[in-house]
Amino acid sequence: MQKPILVGGLGLALFFAVLGRWQGNIFDLGEWLFWGAIAWGGLLLWQKKQPQHPQDNPQHPLKRKDVDQAIANAQQWVMALQQEVPDQDFTTLRQTLDNLNQEFQRDHFTVAIAGGRGTGKTTLLQQLQATAPTYTLQETPPLFTDLASYDQAAQNQVFAADLVIFLVNGDLMASQWQTLNHWHQARQTILIAFNKQDQYQPEQRELILNQLRNHCQPAIAPQNILPITAAPQAIKVKKIQADGTATEHFERPDPVVAPLQHQLQTLLSRPETQQQLLWSTIWRTARLTQHNAKQTLNQFRRERALPILEKYQWLAAGATFANPVAALDLLATAAVTGQMIMDVGAVYQQRLSLGQAQAIATTLGKQMIQLGLVELSTQAVGGMLKTNAITYLAGGAVQGVSAAYLTHIAGLSLIQYFQEQNPQTASESLNFEKLGQILKRVFEQNQRSQFFGNFVKGTLNRLSPQTIS
Repeated sequence: MQKPILVGGLGLALFFAVLGRWQGNIFDLGEWLFWGAIAWGGLLLWQKKQPQHPQDNPQHPLKRKDVDQAIANAQQWVMALQQEVPDQDFTTLRQTLDNLNQEFQRDHFTVAIAGGRGTGKTTLLQQLQATAPTYTLQETPPLFTDLASYDQAAQNQVFAADLVIFLVNGDLMASQWQTLNHWHQARQTILIAFNKQDQYQPEQRELILNQLRNHCQPAIAPQNILPITAAPQAIKVKKIQADGTATEHFERPDPVVAPLQHQLQTLLSRPETQQQLLWSTIWRTARLTQHNAKQTLNQFRRERALPILEKYQWLAAGATFANPVAALDLLATAAVTGQMIMDVGAVYQQRLSLGQAQAIATTLGKQMIQLGLVELSTQAVGGMLKTNAITYLAGGAVQGVSAAYLTHIAGLSLIQYFQEQNPQTASESLNFEKLGQILKRVFEQNQRSQFFGNFVKGTLNRLSPQTIS
């Protein structure tokens, strides 16, 4: 009675199998009802309105309640992590959130200087520090290198800073724009400094500057994209003496960083801008802490969920392989899937009722048929089994392996879906459309990998070891 879907479903499948010895018409009726239900479900899905493309939503200024909510969400995840993994120490995460309350009174700001190799970060840092600024300057490791650790360290510094200066030596490449857009989505205030202008002709400088300002709207305001020359190249100067002789020497022009300095001072001196910079940094820190806690918790939960998934995939394989009636394979598999949903949901703190588990199992079955996953899986399994004539002739082998594989895919999809939910999301808000998208993606990822071949062999070893040569 602790697993009603599993016991009831398998019992009903067995009952129909025994009853079928005396009355074969029941199978025809059951199959007709099943395919009729699938057709009706397909009609309802076809009649659903197509999702509309979301409109571009410009960022609005943060409010204090937004920042407080981000901190509360992070605390919820850290608390859930500590409760579910009490033997681990998560003091660092808790301390980070506790320190955020003191950040609201901070009156000093940090500016990070970021960019690729050779863009002039170190030189600009020296030029800006020479003016004794009222803010702290930091240079990040170079971006867009082959070392992932460099990029991660640079991004951590950028997110921890209140404002970032991004150095470029020309128009943006796709990778640079993607990075800037990611920072913008994280509510980081960005100044773009177009450095080394003296390497271009005047008309080229103006063209590149206009391109930068056009490409970055509306994420970065035009006044925050500035031309500078932190280390001008030396130029040859020819001087005519009084006696008519000429001498030549090299002179280095003065650096041009005043526009950037002025914009920095303007932003950091406005009370409303100071508040937004401060709140944005606190908001990012809270979100990053939430992300770290969520990742850690999901890793622990996944380690507990995978054995459950494995148990039910073998159970689905065995029930389908042993069932002599093809029409009842679906009933047995649905019973196994429904019980698996309840057990996996319990690991992820999803309080699923019997009716909800049945609804999810039914929806997953319909989506698998609608997406053609059942047919694709059966064909793929059949193609692999044809290489072994003895195994292929075992009539239930294809159905058993397919049932195990589809149960495995359904379980992985549920795990990925639950990982994206809040620690204790109300189960009434299940998004079946999103679940279907995850299902398709998980199926395609596993179908292309070496995992599929190993899975089929492993399932056959469990079903009928003596048939494997």
